This record gives sequence, C-alpha cells and structure tokens, in this order.
Amino acid sequence: MSKLISRINHKQILIFILILAAFLRLFRLDYPSKFMFDEVYHAYTATQYLQGNKDAWVWWTKAPKEGVAYEWTHPPLAKEIMTASMFLVKSQDGWAWRLPGVLLGIFSVFLIYLLGLKLLNSRVASLIAAFVFSIDGLNFAQSRIGMNDIYYVTFALLSLLLVLNKKYFLAALFFGFAFASKWAAIYMLLILVSLILIQKAKFKLIYFFIIPPAVYLLSYTPFFLSGHTPAQFWELQNQMWWYHTNLKATHSYSSPWWSWPLNLYPVWYFVEYGKDTIANIYGSGNSVLFWLGSLAVVLTIWEAIKIKSQKLFTVALAFLVFWLPWSVSPRIMFLYHFAPTLPFLCLSLGHQLNGLWQTKEKRKFVYLVLILIALSFIIVYPFLTGIPIPKNLVKIFFLTNLSKYQF
Repeated sequence: MSKLISRINHKQILIFILILAAFLRLFRLDYPSKFMFDEVYHAYTATQYLQGNKDAWVWWTKAPKEGVAYEWTHPPLAKEIMTASMFLVKSQDGWAWRLPGVLLGIFSVFLIYLLGLKLLNSRVASLIAAFVFSIDGLNFAQSRIGMNDIYYVTFALLSLLLVLNKKYFLAALFFGFAFASKWAAIYMLLILVSLILIQKAKFKLIYFFIIPPAVYLLSYTPFFLSGHTPAQFWELQNQMWWYHTNLKATHSYSSPWWSWPLNLYPVWYFVEYGKDTIANIYGSGNSVLFWLGSLAVVLTIWEAIKIKSQKLFTVALAFLVFWLPWSVSPRIMFLYHFAPTLPFLCLSLGHQLNGLWQTKEKRKFVYLVLILIALSFIIVYPFLTGIPIPKNLVKIFFLTNLSKYQF
C-alpha cells in the first residue's frame, strides 16, 4: 500500500479529496425543500431580504406567519450571500439558500491543506488533515444548512492563511467578512494579531482597525437603503449584544462546552417518518475523529511547548481560543459552536499521524486510524443527509455517538 501511495502524486490525492468532499456535500442538498432547524431564522430572513422586506432587519417586528422569525441577532453577511444565491439561480428552494455554504465547505477543505503546508511543513500531514476534515460530520452538516457558521469559519481560515502569507490587506478584508457573518470570529483576531507581531509587521495592524469595521458597516448597506437610521443601527447592535449576553433560555439539544470534544450531544435538525423508514438530519461530529483528534491536540500542545515551535503553538492556540471562551458564556450553547475549533483539531491529528507515518513500521497504524475515521463517517452519513433507513437502524447513530440522550 505504501508503494502505491508513493506513486500517486500529492496533487492527485488532493483533487480526489476535493471531488469526494464536493460529491458528499452536494448529494441530496435539496432535501428537505422546506426550512430545517435554524433555517427558520437565517434562511427565512434571507428570503425576506430577497423580497425587499425592510421588517426583516430589525428586532421590533414580527414575521407574518407561524413557525418562522426574522434573524437579526447576528450580522447579515451570511444571510445576504444566501439571498444573492437565490437571486442568481432564480430559486427560493432549499438547495438555493444552502448552495453557498456547500461551496464554502468544499473550499475550507482546500484551506486546511494550504494551512497544513504553512504550519505543519509536510504534504503528508496536510493531506491527512484535509482528508479527515472533509469527513468531519459537524462542519459537513453546517455547510449543508442555511446557517452562518460555515461562512465565518471559512472566512476566518482564509484570513489566517493570508496573514501567514503576509497578505495583510486581504487578511483584514476576509476577517471583516468573517466578523460580518458572526461575532464569534473575533476570537481569530488574537491569533492574527499575535502572528503579525511575530512577523514584525505591527504597522500592518492598521488594516485590522480600518477594513473590518468598514466591511461590517457595508454589510448593513441594505439596512440603511431600506430607510433605517444610524440610531436604529446602533440600537440594533445593542439588542444583539443583550441577546447573546443576557438571554435566559433552555433547549433540549443544548450542551455544555466541555462535552463537545466527546461529541455527546448531537443536535437534531430534521426528521421525516415513512411507513417503515425514518429520515433524520443531525448536526453531529465524527466521533472517532473527535476522540482521536482531541488526544492529538493535547499531544500537539505538549510538543509545541517542549520544542518551542511557533507554528505548532499557532495550531494549538487557535483550537483553544475558539473553544475555551465558551466556558464562561452565559447563554445556552450547542455542539455547532465547536465548529471553528475542528480545523485545528484536524491539523493536530494530521501532524501527529504524520509523525507516525515517518516510521514504516507504524504506517499500518496510520492506515487503521484513517479507516476507522472513514467508517465512522460512513455510518453517520445517512444521519447527516436525511437518507431514509429502516427505523430499527436508528440505534446505530446513538451507539456510535455515545449520545447522552435519544430523540
């Protein structure tokens, strides 16, 4: 097997990974055709943007029908991109508002490979990281639903890659895109600023004081064009802040931050019952990847400290800054909040498996790990895409996820 791998060009392997990622994400993208889970907020609001409904921008209005609501608690860029997609393809069906997320999801796999080259200094490690990320169930699910997570994750990764390549203006621009999609992108700023200071380019920080705020404001252009005032814009930001810091609510699918690396609490997005079958869609991780990847993060942190590797420390720090702040969050949380940490979990796993790969006697173990991760994804795939299966097979999902609850 190792001889076969050595004869295959790394570029060919990468192309295969990207084609596989595209096929798996595009398959059944039109299912369900109606809103699922938080699409009743994000995707619904995107359809209202398309119709020019100015009420969709503000907090004091109410949606005109039951079961949906205007989404104003996050910045609008992700919803605007969904709107643009529906406008360009001339459709308001589910696949139309999900299509940009899928494209970004595929692109993010490529970004993992490029980040691996910059941070891990190894094509093998980069390919492993890209491959396991391509079959990570959580970002997979988030790229196939009309929500904003895959948008800010992909833009944040691109911003990081651009800083590593010392393209500071573009890095600031795409960080602005990330922040204009979801405020949680602000955590990436700690990594970006640290790298810029290490690169002794502190004067380039000016880009990050000017460009992201400008992008953020520009994302609200339709808000102002629809007749809303600067005072209303400012109050909207206050309302958003209040919502995320003071909301007291419970949800049966919520989960504590410490549980996310164990993939204990998948989020139920959709169900459709047939006569003898059931079709489910969950926001769930790949359990084997989560468990082994979490171990790899610990090993990478230890290695970064031991050998004083700035690049490995960047990987480890990025994982931690996107995860640990949730430990003090006052609001209810869900597994999908763990999504931006997973690129760095996969990079850590790629690095650790590459270390084993360098010893021929240990390559069989690397193959075994990758096969187990792939099998875990194959088992969970019907539950990520809504493929109808016999009802008695639903138990497989809970067994493979060690879920703390069943639906």
